[in-house]
Amino acid sequence: MKKLFIIILGALILSLLCTACSALDVVQNDAVRAFGDVLSAHPAEYKNGWHQLTSPDGSGKLLYDNGSIWLAIDASPFIAAGLEASEIANISETVFYNKALEYSLPGWDMLNQNVKDGAFAQFEANAGHIRKNIAYHAAMDHYNIDFGGAMFEWAKDMKTNGYDGSDQDKDIVFVLNPEPLIAAGADPENVDGWTYAQVPVMQDDKEALVYKFLKAFNLQ
Repeated sequence: MKKLFIIILGALILSLLCTACSALDVVQNDAVRAFGDVLSAHPAEYKNGWHQLTSPDGSGKLLYDNGSIWLAIDASPFIAAGLEASEIANISETVFYNKALEYSLPGWDMLNQNVKDGAFAQFEANAGHIRKNIAYHAAMDHYNIDFGGAMFEWAKDMKTNGYDGSDQDKDIVFVLNPEPLIAAGADPENVDGWTYAQVPVMQDDKEALVYKFLKAFNLQ
């Protein structure tokens, strides 16, 4: 009986510590708050069991339910620029082709994660499960989810870039690593609708410039 009491007490303390850590996680909490602002300006659709935040032109989607989250990117401009979609599986483990370019994070246990009403509530519930993939990108004043071969970014403040005080005209951004797409035949300079450019990222605690495919949208 005493041993059972100790186990229950330990589980309760662990639960309280986890709750406290979550409450003190400024990046996670503010990233969720900022994501809510994006949803207010550009609501997600609930379709086929997924909350789907779709870009204004329909070329990119962030999809999530109560156990997984992924990106789907229209592959047609990359195919038009030379991408051999069938080669992607032989080149990279971070991007898959299934009528679209798909990037995903490992799923979590849906049995221990209740379905929430609404896109914001579900994202808020999911955030703790993907916390290690959520970060702050200072140069853009954005939060992001890192999918390994791609990122989805959203503005911390949809009006002002707090990094340099400029107008924030990039409310959401789809970011793709170019290497596997180029290796599969895409000409990076000829992908319609996408910008191929160097962006500042942190590598080994130092800022470095690396090439990415970028597609940004102003939602206001």
